[in-house]
Amino acid sequence: MEISCFKKKKINIGLLLFLFSVFFICLTIFFYLPANKISAAGLEVEYPTLSTGASITPDSNLAQYLKYVFDFGIFAGFFAVFLSLIWAGVLYFVSAGKPDALAMAKDRVSGAISGLLILATLVLIVTTINPQLSIFSLNPLEKIPEPPPAPPAPGVNFYKSQDCSGATSTNSTSIPDLGDDLANQIHSVKVISDKDTGYISILYDVMNFWGRCQYINPNTDCVKNIDAFAASASIHKFDFAPNGDGVYLYRKSFQNEEGGWLKITNSQIENAGESTLYAIELSKLKFTGKSSNYNNLKDCTVPEDEQDCLNYDDKKKCKQKSCPTLAGENISSIKINGNYLVLLIHHDPLDTKEPWWTCQAFPTVNDVNKTGPNQVKWEHIRNSGKEPNWIMIIPVAQ
Repeated sequence: MEISCFKKKKINIGLLLFLFSVFFICLTIFFYLPANKISAAGLEVEYPTLSTGASITPDSNLAQYLKYVFDFGIFAGFFAVFLSLIWAGVLYFVSAGKPDALAMAKDRVSGAISGLLILATLVLIVTTINPQLSIFSLNPLEKIPEPPPAPPAPGVNFYKSQDCSGATSTNSTSIPDLGDDLANQIHSVKVISDKDTGYISILYDVMNFWGRCQYINPNTDCVKNIDAFAASASIHKFDFAPNGDGVYLYRKSFQNEEGGWLKITNSQIENAGESTLYAIELSKLKFTGKSSNYNNLKDCTVPEDEQDCLNYDDKKKCKQKSCPTLAGENISSIKINGNYLVLLIHHDPLDTKEPWWTCQAFPTVNDVNKTGPNQVKWEHIRNSGKEPNWIMIIPVAQ
């Protein structure tokens, strides 16, 4: 009996090893062969078509290949059971007077029946979990579309090319010194804004935001063919809803009202809008106090003895005076009461090549408190030979 039990276990273990081998082969094929196609080109043996219809051709894909292996494995398992039963029958017929042969025949029958039950259970489990698993029909993988590129970050991009092409980086703060990498090499600029954030930028040919300048129109997709002159660049977020007090322009240094002053109000700056900005000729502004719209001499904040004389009498006494304008070097100090960028500009309307010739931006890097200069230094403008004749005020968010 001990020998019979040992043989029975040996038969069952052999069948289990066979089934495990088939399963292992299927897994190996599944994980290591290409998922979209299994090429049978170059095979030296032509595999037959099984009774289930499974076959392997040079164009077979992974699903068809696995179906063939699965069907062939099930067929081989049932065929092994069939052969085991036949051999058990032979042993049974020749076992007369041979108890060992009879016991071996019974063991083979028992093992064959066990293997048959295992195979039937395997097929039942596969078809119960998902009938498609017994078919191994894999639909072609759909190509996943690439996600759309992320929108560029708001800011200002400087390019060495003439058409805003090539490598660049997005800048969101002012650059007092463009450095060796960009100084005198900027040929085009692109301002990138979104619905919540808009940027303005101005190029200067001298470090720390003064000298020859060019305003970059943020409403243009790409400002091209810039003469490479820039050594510094103002970059600010545009404030669509400024809430400051305004900008005060004084005729005397240290913001002395007694010498005459003029206030550009926040509403005047805000109502100009981003598309136009607040820009006006200095000759059209007079030191008339809280409103630039006053033109009467009585509104003039300049002392009478310092007002401009328009006409003289025979005794060379002034008989008609006028309130001084802000043109030339009449502005001696500025108070910026809010987040504003103030530009004093020389603009020559007859010079189409150089619409802006000289700029000086306030507050300067020396104005730590950002309230504007107590004394405007005109040395840079005098050296250029171009007096400012325009003022531009831009509300900024920082």
